[in-house]
Amino acid sequence: MKTCLAILLWAALLSGSTGKERLLQEYDDLAARAHALVGVVDNMEASLRQQGSMLHPDIVEAREHVVSAINSAAEARDNQDWPLLRKRLDRARGFVEQLRRKL
Repeated sequence: MKTCLAILLWAALLSGSTGKERLLQEYDDLAARAHALVGVVDNMEASLRQQGSMLHPDIVEAREHVVSAINSAAEARDNQDWPLLRKRLDRARGFVEQLRRKL
């Protein structure tokens, strides 16, 4: 009986660890996508500024939402608050997608 309980406990710990690792990998992937998009927008803004133009305010706003959402997700990750990280990743994913569509 004790052996069965030990195996169940080990399996629960292993699956929890795998879930956290998967969540951290998801964070890393989304942060990389967000960073790339923000870099593209920054380059567009610099190029337009050299031409005497401005970036559309909707794109600027979308970029700021992405940066804020990724920073919030990083805070949850740093605090190891996994349920909150899941929520913040979902929100950040939405903002990244919005920005991508605007480009």
